[in-house]
Formats: sequence, C-alpha cells, structure tokens
Amino acid sequence: MGDEAKWVEIWNLFDNKGVGSIPKVDFLACVRVLGRKYTEKDMNDKTAKLPDPVPKDAFLAFMREPYTGPTLDDLKRALEAFDGKECGSLPVSQINMMLKGMGDKLTDDEAAQILEGLPQEAGQVNIEKMIEFLNPPLPSTSPNMDELRKEIEAEEEAKLRAAGSS
Repeated sequence: MGDEAKWVEIWNLFDNKGVGSIPKVDFLACVRVLGRKYTEKDMNDKTAKLPDPVPKDAFLAFMREPYTGPTLDDLKRALEAFDGKECGSLPVSQINMMLKGMGDKLTDDEAAQILEGLPQEAGQVNIEKMIEFLNPPLPSTSPNMDELRKEIEAEEEAKLRAAGSS
C-alpha cells in the first residue's frame, strides 16, 4: 500500500461519518498517528491557515509536503546528550524535569502519566526503551484497524472528559 493510500485509510478512521472533513483537533491527531511528530509550535505554524474543519484535500496536500520535523535519531541524540555517565540511561527525576521544563512543557499530571508508563529499573530509564515507548512503530503494511479505532475512541473519550472538567 502506497503512502497516499495509507493516509486515506487513516483519514477515513477520523472521518467516520464520511463528510469529507474533520475537526482541526482530529486532523492534528491524524497527522501524529501517521508519524509526523512536529512540536506544538511548528504544528501551529504549519496549520494556522487551515480551516476548521479541515477538508480531505487540505489534509492530503499537507501530507504531501516533505516532513521536516524531529526524527527518532534527533530524539536519541538529544537524550544521549543528557547521559553524562554514558551508561545508556537517565534518572527518572531528570526525565521529569525535562518533560516539564523543555520544549512543549508538560504539566505535572501529564509528566506523571508519561513517567508511569516508562519502563524503569532502579530509578533509571533506558534511553532505547524510552524511545520505543514514546514512538511505537507505525504499521508498515495495513494498519490494525481495530487498534486504531480503539486509540481514536480513547482520544475522543479523553477530549470529552477534558471538556467536562473545564
């Protein structure tokens, strides 16, 4: 399956009513599901002129643009820069400070949620395992549609909970 066919297949999961457009927040999630991991600022800059809801043709045009965001190698190099002992792992406390103090800063609750899911050993997190955790592999063939539907439903539930608590 070619890239564009994958994009359309994932798009259709978000446009489950077949209206030809999706809310901008779903567009952002769709792009991330497809492996484009822009920073919040970069994503805001790239999508500022897109309408809300985003039509399918605008989504496809966006995806045809070359990806210029951070790569897994960039993430690995950045994490290794903090590994002063060159042991291949970082203390959980240091990761917590990085999550809350650098780039797209997370709240205490958001950082705690990520830290809770990270594989830890004696207060340390292996850099390779952290990268795997933060970037689960994208399917190289047809995606598991049931799993993607579950992820989308979980995101929708989280949005509803967030809207209900504000």
